[in-house]
Amino acid sequence: MRTPTDRAHRTRRRLRLGTVVLIGLLGPMTLLVPGSPAGSTPRDTTSTTSTSTTVPVLGGLDSFYDVPDPLSSAPPGSIIRSEAIPVIAGLPIRTAAYRILYHSESMDGSDIGVSGVVVVPGRRAPVGGYPIVSWAHGTTGLASDCAPSRQGIDDIPFLPQLLEAGYVVAATDYEGLGTSGIDPYLVGQSEGQSVLDAARAARDLLGSQASDQVIVAGHSQGGQAALFAGQIAASYAPELFIAGVVSIAPVATVGEFVPPTVGRSANPLSVFTVASLYEWAKTYGNLTLSSLLTPAAVNLTAGIDQQCINSLAAEFADMPTDRIFRPGWESSGSTVVALETANEPGWAPSLAPILVVQGINDTLTPYTDATTLVDQRLCRDQHDTVQYDAFHNAGHTNVLDVAQPSVLRWMASRLSGYSRSGNTCPRS
Repeated sequence: MRTPTDRAHRTRRRLRLGTVVLIGLLGPMTLLVPGSPAGSTPRDTTSTTSTSTTVPVLGGLDSFYDVPDPLSSAPPGSIIRSEAIPVIAGLPIRTAAYRILYHSESMDGSDIGVSGVVVVPGRRAPVGGYPIVSWAHGTTGLASDCAPSRQGIDDIPFLPQLLEAGYVVAATDYEGLGTSGIDPYLVGQSEGQSVLDAARAARDLLGSQASDQVIVAGHSQGGQAALFAGQIAASYAPELFIAGVVSIAPVATVGEFVPPTVGRSANPLSVFTVASLYEWAKTYGNLTLSSLLTPAAVNLTAGIDQQCINSLAAEFADMPTDRIFRPGWESSGSTVVALETANEPGWAPSLAPILVVQGINDTLTPYTDATTLVDQRLCRDQHDTVQYDAFHNAGHTNVLDVAQPSVLRWMASRLSGYSRSGNTCPRS
């Protein structure tokens, strides 16, 4: 697996473009992004200096996600295409939203297309541009139809408050989710790159109206993604100023989804491990599912990449773990353990302060695992600046509601001129 340092030389700055050309079912049209100076001129998409390639979309929503083949080379974060999408009720007036397809980088360094959305406040951009919050979502499934951007912007937490505060919100679908290709599920490096490139894409879309100040934030799978984005940002996206990392109920290790020993009891969380093993086998090429899973479980994976999480979870919910995993599948020193370790956040330092939020009653990503992540890896090993907020009476999902005020205050502090951060790590 290539390291962030290996990728450093690949990072290039892109042109900052003040307007966006939107291509929809009726053909090309031009719109000024909210806050554009009156009378400003749309970008000329025929210019040879533009780093973005606008490709007409014909045939409906599915066609939007078809990555051009061949894909014209462009820096990570460059817009391939964009289109306006409806804005849900309850958002500030003149809010605008765009579905985007943008360049990113695969695990083997290839130029790929990744989908997502960008949501823009209706107010005029401040001097220096809107700060950006790059949001990383939790598990939705492995099928392309499970990509959040296909449903619009309804499921982005804190969205009204973030827009009211004057932040642009970018939200990636992750590599291979939305578009075709491998979805490296719970592969931290891939997730982190998608999150950072979504912020780059927002800047490419909005030009000088978007600043280089970015907060990366996410929940569950996205909590892992946000931590990895913070770890790799300095080498992968050095032109971005990562003001902070918000990790809510993060996946600390894939091993937390399976009991230490398999047996006759069912574990509804096993589906997350099966999904990750399925995608890791395709991503890394050094895992054989038949050596890890029983024949019955291997048969169930035949259509796993065509399902969203609810239907997928139902297939494994009542299945005893000894009918899913082979004895000794997670043997000490094995390849799967090495990959689990490589995809645990906290094995490299983050230059930005980190907020970790956890519900004490969380049964999916347990409080004990989050605490170990913070105490041992982030604080002790990496000497990161970490504020750890654990909430009583909060589980995996409702922690988003319970923690909302403190998360928003922390973000505002990081994006203000004062930018003070608490640190609950013991002083060394």
